Amino acid sequence: MASMSHLQLMLRQMLTKENIPNVLEWEDTLLKLALRIARELTFTANPHRQGPDMDVRRYVKIKKIPGGAPKDSEYVDGAVITKNVSHKSMSRLQRHPRVMLVTFPLEFSRVEGQYMPFGQIVRQEKEYLGNLVSRIAAYRPHVVLAEKPVSRLALDALAKQGIAVARSVKQSAIQFVARMTQADVFSSMDKLALEPRLGHCANFRIQTFDHPLIPGRRKTYMRFEGCNHDMGCTIVLRGGDRETLRRIKQVTRFLTFIVRSLKLETHLWKDFVIALPSLTMDAVPSNHPFRSGDSISPFRLTSSSESPPMEQSTPEADLPDEDAEQLLLSRRIQQALDPYLTTFISVSATLRFSPPYPLYRMKELDDELTRAKHAWEDEVIRREEKQQPATPIQKPTHLPKPPDNDDVRAQIESLASPDFFTIPSLGEAVTEGVQGYFDYKPSHASSQATLSAAVRTPIEEPLVPLKTDDDIALETRYKFVKWQHQEQQRVWEWYLRKNADDFVVERYQCISLREYTFPIQEYGHHAACFPPLLCYITYYGENDCTLGQFIETSIADTVAWSLNPKQPVCTGKGCNQPLARHCKVYVHDEAKLFVAVEQWDGQIVGFGPTPELTTTWSACRICGSATPFIPVSEEMQRYSFAKFLELHFYPADVQLVQGAGCEHNAFRHHIRYFAKRGMTVRFQADPITLHEIVFPPMRIRVRPETQLSLKNADYQRLMNRNLRWYTALLHDLNLIRMDGETGDDEDDDKLTAELNQLILRAESEKAEVVGMINDIYCESSPTDTLALNQVRSHLQDKIVAWQADFDKLRKPKGVRPDKSGTRASTFGTVRAMWPARFDLATYDNAVASSGLSEAEEVTPLSGLRRVTGDSFVSASSASASETEGTTEKVKTIGAQESEESKERLPLEPTPSTKSDPGSDSTIGASKASVVVTSAAPERSAPVSD
Repeated sequence: MASMSHLQLMLRQMLTKENIPNVLEWEDTLLKLALRIARELTFTANPHRQGPDMDVRRYVKIKKIPGGAPKDSEYVDGAVITKNVSHKSMSRLQRHPRVMLVTFPLEFSRVEGQYMPFGQIVRQEKEYLGNLVSRIAAYRPHVVLAEKPVSRLALDALAKQGIAVARSVKQSAIQFVARMTQADVFSSMDKLALEPRLGHCANFRIQTFDHPLIPGRRKTYMRFEGCNHDMGCTIVLRGGDRETLRRIKQVTRFLTFIVRSLKLETHLWKDFVIALPSLTMDAVPSNHPFRSGDSISPFRLTSSSESPPMEQSTPEADLPDEDAEQLLLSRRIQQALDPYLTTFISVSATLRFSPPYPLYRMKELDDELTRAKHAWEDEVIRREEKQQPATPIQKPTHLPKPPDNDDVRAQIESLASPDFFTIPSLGEAVTEGVQGYFDYKPSHASSQATLSAAVRTPIEEPLVPLKTDDDIALETRYKFVKWQHQEQQRVWEWYLRKNADDFVVERYQCISLREYTFPIQEYGHHAACFPPLLCYITYYGENDCTLGQFIETSIADTVAWSLNPKQPVCTGKGCNQPLARHCKVYVHDEAKLFVAVEQWDGQIVGFGPTPELTTTWSACRICGSATPFIPVSEEMQRYSFAKFLELHFYPADVQLVQGAGCEHNAFRHHIRYFAKRGMTVRFQADPITLHEIVFPPMRIRVRPETQLSLKNADYQRLMNRNLRWYTALLHDLNLIRMDGETGDDEDDDKLTAELNQLILRAESEKAEVVGMINDIYCESSPTDTLALNQVRSHLQDKIVAWQADFDKLRKPKGVRPDKSGTRASTFGTVRAMWPARFDLATYDNAVASSGLSEAEEVTPLSGLRRVTGDSFVSASSASASETEGTTEKVKTIGAQESEESKERLPLEPTPSTKSDPGSDSTIGASKASVVVTSAAPERSAPVSD
C-alpha cells in the first residue's frame, strides 16, 4: 500500500515539523480520522464542483476543545458550532429536528424621530412579534438559528412553542449549518411567504465542556449530527492546550487534503492499469545524485530542529585559513540543501522533486572540488615518494686561474671556429634523423677540441625534461573546478538571499506552466499561433477543474466548432486554420504535454469505446502495444486536472500491471487516450531541452595548457639564445687573440692572460645562466609564464658588463678597415650572432614578448648591425682577410633580405640611435631603425705582406 505508507510519512513529517508532543499517539488518532474522511466524503451528490469548490478542506470544519486526550478527538458527520440556546427552558436534545436559519433580527424596530405614546409602542411591538412568531411556528421548526438579535418577547413566545433558539450566530456558522442540513436561509421576513426548505439532521444536542484549559473554564457547543455525507463533516480535536491544538488543526487541515488526493489518485492507478511502485524513503527522485546516503527518512526524525548528522571532520582551528573557510562553506552548502533532501512536498505517493538547480549544482561543484583537490594532493605526494634521488645540477663555479698560460694558449690555438647553426621555430617538430637545434653536432673534425670545456655542443647542455599537459592535468582540473565553484557561488548566494523557503508543504500545492496553441497537423513544425501564456493553477483550487470536466469541455468545444457553419478560424498570425483543428500544449520543467481533440479513427482493432461513457486506454510509442479499453470511474473523473498534468511533467518510474501491456514507462513512453461520443482526447508527453543562461565570468581565465606551452617555449628560447651568445663570445675571444698579436712577446703574453681570464669567466657565466634557467623552471609553477623574466634581466646585466669589458681591452697598434670603409669591431662579431632586429642591449625587450610569431621574431630588419668600439682590429693580412669576409657577410644580411635588387650599401656612415651620444653602447637603441656606425677616420700604419 504505497498510498497508505505515503500518508503516514507525510503525517509524521508534519507532526515533527510542528513540534507536537506525543507524536505517536497523535499520529494514530489523526490517521484514523483521515481514513474516515476518505471513506465518508464521496461528493457524489454534486460531481460538477470545480475551482475552489473542489477542495475538500472547504467541507471539513475543525473545532478545538482544550483538555482531554488525543483519543477523545472525534469525527462528527454533521456540524458543530460554538453556541448555546438562549433560554433555559428550551430543549437541549432533539431527534430528527427541523432547523430554520434566519439572518434578519427577530425584534420590533421603532422608527427613529417619530414620537408616539409608550403604551402604543408596546402594543405595536407585541402585535408585530406575535405575528412573527406565529409565522415561524407555522413551519414547525425545532431549532432556530438567528444571526441578528432576538427580542425577549420573541424568545418567550418561541419557548412556549417548544422551539430552541440561538441568537447572534456567526454568519459562517449559519452557512455551514445550512450546507450540512441543506436548509434555506431566510434573509427577510418576506421570505417566510415563499415556503423555503428547512434543514434536517439525525440528531441535535447541546454539549458543554468544563476544563481548566478552556478560556472561562466552560464552553457549550451545538451539534447537528447525522447529516448528508457528501456535504462535509466536523473534526473535534482534543488532547492539549489551545496552542498545541492550533498546530494540530493546521496538520489536520492539510491531512484532509492529502488523503482526498491519494484516494482519487488510487482510482487513477486502477483505471490506468498501473502497478504502484514501492515507497522509497528518499525525498528526491531515484536518479538524483544525492539520493543515496544523503537523505534521511522522516520516520527517524525526532525534532524539526534536528539536522542530518554531519560527518566528523577536522576542527577549523587545526586547518589552514583557506581550508577552514572551504570547510565552513561546504557545511553551509550542505545545510542549505538538506531540507530539500528530507522534506516531502508532493501529496502524490510516486512523485519526488529535485532540489532547486542553484543549490544542488553548488553541492555538485563543492563535492567535485573536494575530490579534485584530494586527487591533486595525492598525486603530488605520490610523485614525491616515487622520485628517485637525482644528481643535482652543478652550480656554476669560478675556476681557479690556470698555473700555466702556455697550456691554455695551446688549447686556444688548436680551437677551430664552430659552425653556426640555425634556430628551429617553436612550431616545427623535430623528426628523427633530421638535425635540429638540440641535435647539433659540428661537421668538422677539428671542432671536437675544447677550450677548457667551455665550448660545448648544444646536446651537452644539462636540459631538464619539459613538463607536459599530463603532468598538470590534475592541477588544471582542480583550478578549473575551483573557478567554476567561485562563479556558481555568486548564483547560490543570490538564490538563498532572494528565495528564502520555510518548507511549508501546503504552499507547494500549485503549478506554473506555459500554455499555447497551434495546428494539430503541424505539431513540431509550426510556431505557436499566440505567445505562450503563463498560468498558475492551484491543485483542487483556483483555475483548476476536474479531469472529467476538462475532457467534456474540450470535446464539446471541438464538436461545436466543427458543426458551426461559419467554421471559426484562428486569428493567429499566419495560421488561418479552423479552431477545431488546433491543439493545446502545456510546458513545464523539462517536458511539454500535447493535448489534442480528434475524431475516433478506430486504429485499435477490437471492441471500441462506449459512446456515452468516458473510456480510456494507452498506446506505447516504442513497441506499439495498447492497453484494453477501460471505463473511467466517477472517482477518477474528480481527480484534479492540474495534478494529472503534474504526473506527466514529473513521471515516476511506473509500469503497467503485468499482462496489461508492455514494460515501458506509463507516462513517458505511452500516449494516453480518452474517448467519449465518438471523439478522443490525446495526451502525449515529449521531453524538451532547457538551456541555462551563462553570464560572462568576472575574471578572464587562461587555459593552463596554453600557459604551460608558452612557458616551455620561453624556456627553450632562453636556453637556445644563452647557448648561442656564449658560444659566439668564446669564438670571438679566440679571434681577438689572433688579431691582437703585435710581435711583442711581453704584450702578447699580457693580452693572452687577459683573454684566458675572460674565457674562464664566460664558461662560468654560461653554466650559471643555464643553472638559473633550470632552477627557475623547475621551482616555479608550471603556469607561471613570468617566472623566467628574471633570467632575462640577469642576462641583460651580463651582456652590458661584457660590452664594457671589451671596450677596456688594449687596442692593437694596427687597424685594418674592412671593405665598406669601417673598422671592424671584435665585440661586433658577437653581436652579429643575433638577428638584426635583436640588439644585444635590447635583448630583454626583444625576447620578452610572447605575442609575436616565430616568423616575426626571426625575420631580420632591413639594415646593418651596429658596430662599436675602436679596439682590436687585426693587423695581420691572414687574419684580416678572414675577418673581412666574416664581417662583410654579417653586415649585408639585412640588406640582402630586404632588397636583393639594390647595390651594396654606401660606405658613408649613418648616424646611430643611442641613448647616450657619447657612448658606444647600443642600450636604448631603436629596434626598428637601421643603424650603421662607423668609427672616425683613422690612419693606420701600412701592413707589409
